[in-house]
Amino acid sequence: MKSPRHTTRNLGLPILPTLVVMVVAAAVLVPALSSASEEIIVGEVIIEATALRPQVLMTAPERRVTFINRSGRTVHVDFITRNPDRHHAFQVADRIWAEFHSLGRHPYEVHFNEPGMADLHGAVEIVGDPYGGPDPRICNLVTVMGVCIER
Repeated sequence: MKSPRHTTRNLGLPILPTLVVMVVAAAVLVPALSSASEEIIVGEVIIEATALRPQVLMTAPERRVTFINRSGRTVHVDFITRNPDRHHAFQVADRIWAEFHSLGRHPYEVHFNEPGMADLHGAVEIVGDPYGGPDPRICNLVTVMGVCIER
């Protein structure tokens, strides 16, 4: 007869090997799940010659979004603000970052410095507000590379 501390009664499975399998599975799955959620929260936008990946990035307020240029060309990211007459274009040789402070959709365009290449259109969607509203003394819309582009 087997000792009760080494076998489960209902399934007849050994407890120790079952526990080892469960611990190993958790050790493999937890880092994968946390890195996937970190990618969604922090976020990267990849600029390619013909597409943005993702075209709409969903993230939380005050989280850094990195725009990475993998197009092989010189590009400018133009953040579209509430005043459509004002342009906030930033050259992206390799990468730039931005923090979005207010909820909602923040559209932007990517312009190529080569004739015949179509502009790309994307957005950063800010959802949830775990920290309260933006502090207007700091910046209430978008900060790009440490510069507030609209208060």
